[in-house]
Amino acid sequence: MAHPNTDLITRAYELFGQGDMENLQTLWTDDIVWHIAGNTTISGDHEGAAGVLSMFGQLVASTEGTFQAELQSAMADDTLGFSLHKATAEKGGESYELWTALTYRFDDGKVAEIWNHPYDQALEDKLLA
Repeated sequence: MAHPNTDLITRAYELFGQGDMENLQTLWTDDIVWHIAGNTTISGDHEGAAGVLSMFGQLVASTEGTFQAELQSAMADDTLGFSLHKATAEKGGESYELWTALTYRFDDGKVAEIWNHPYDQALEDKLLA
């Protein structure tokens, strides 16, 4: 049986894939922070649901509406979690495949903080320039 926070990660990917931002944000604390590294249009610290949702909007716009993330693996305990996903996108007629790990910090059964760790930062920078 998976830890409840592992199930929460899996549910978050499902909701994101369905475009269900209303239910997705119920999985976050009010003061969630999502950290994005690199030199992209979405790099930086995105704070609160409004900040994270705005970042998602920029991500979708930067990839001409083609961004998809397919969960490959997830694990978590009471305080920390990890996921690995394969993202695909198209931009300017070019196809991209990006592997990214996310690290999660949980607070009282909700996601409080996420760190984005792309396998190929240069490729992510190119896609999201």
